[in-house]
Amino acid sequence: MTTKLSIEEVEYSLRERIRRRMYRPGDKLPTEIALTAEFGVSRATIRTVLTRLANEGLIVRRQGAGTYVNQRVGEVNTLGGLLDYGRLIAESGYQPTIQPISLIQRTATIEEAAHLNLAPGDPVWVLVRLFLADERPFILASNLIPKSLFGDDDGFYDGRLPLHHFLQQYCRQTIAYAIYEISPVQANDEKTIQLLACEPGQQLLQFSTTFYNADDKPIVWGYSTYDDSVVRLRFMQSWV
Repeated sequence: MTTKLSIEEVEYSLRERIRRRMYRPGDKLPTEIALTAEFGVSRATIRTVLTRLANEGLIVRRQGAGTYVNQRVGEVNTLGGLLDYGRLIAESGYQPTIQPISLIQRTATIEEAAHLNLAPGDPVWVLVRLFLADERPFILASNLIPKSLFGDDDGFYDGRLPLHHFLQQYCRQTIAYAIYEISPVQANDEKTIQLLACEPGQQLLQFSTTFYNADDKPIVWGYSTYDDSVVRLRFMQSWV
C-alpha cells in the first residue's frame, strides 16, 4: 500500500526543486492538476503548499497565467523562511564550505533545557561548525540537539551536512519553522576571535535560533555568530 504524502513532505519536495534549480527563477510551475497527479494528494493539499510558498515570496501566482518561481528568489538568503547558510554563501558568489569543529555529548543547562522543553541535566549533542566563504571564516554555529532524537545509535555523524539534512538523516526530523532572535555582539572570547579570524572587540551579529518540527516541538536550539563584513544578509517578505 502506498503511503499518502503529508503537506510538509510535498512542501519540502517543491522547496528542494527550487533550491536545486530544477525550477529556476522565472520558470512556470506545473499546474495544480499536474502536481496533484504527480504527488498523489488532494488538490487542497497542493493549494495549501502553494499558498505557503507564495506567502514567503518563493513563488508568484498570476491570475489566469499560472504559478512562477519568483525572479528575485536568487537574491535573498532564506529558503522556506529559514536561513540557509550554505545557500547564502553560494548565492553571494562564493564557494561554501562547512568545517566541523566538534560534536560532543553533555547535559543541558537550565537555559538550554528551557529552549528545548527538556529537564535540566538531560543529555544533548552539541554540534559546533564553521562556515567559510571562499575559505574565509564567516559564521561560527553551535547547535544543541536532544540526544533522544538520535535513538540508541552513538555512531558517526557527518557534521558537514546542512542542518536540515543532518536532522533528516540521523534524527528523522524535518524542520517546519524557526524563530530567530538577532542581536549585536562583540568578539570578546578567544574561540570566536580565533575561528572567525576577527579582531578583538569587532562588531558581529548573533542569531539565537530555535527550530521546530511540524508538531511544534523544538528539535534544535543554537546560536550563530556572524561576520557580516564577509557577506551581507538580504531578506524577502511577501505582502500577499
